[in-house]
Amino acid sequence: MCLPLLPAIMLGGALLGAGTSIYTANKSAKSQKAAQTSAEQGAATQAQRAEQDYNRANQKMPNVSAMFAGNQRGNSRGIGSTFLTGSSGVARMPLGGGPSLLGA
Repeated sequence: MCLPLLPAIMLGGALLGAGTSIYTANKSAKSQKAAQTSAEQGAATQAQRAEQDYNRANQKMPNVSAMFAGNQRGNSRGIGSTFLTGSSGVARMPLGGGPSLLGA
């Protein structure tokens, strides 16, 4: 009398075990995906912060000493270096139509 009932009980137990296994695997996969998403967001934030720190540490600065040296070299060329026209003055163009100092 118990003999025909035994395969049904075994089948029910197997189905229950399989269902539990599928449920656990699904729950584990969701948890793993949430952890991965959180880790990716944390890594992106960390990378952005590192880039900002690097840019802050390596700001582009003007080369003041090179600009000062260039100005010193310009000063050593004489009084002609202070005029836009040079030391020879304004050249005369034919027919008197050339540029003149102070627009005269």
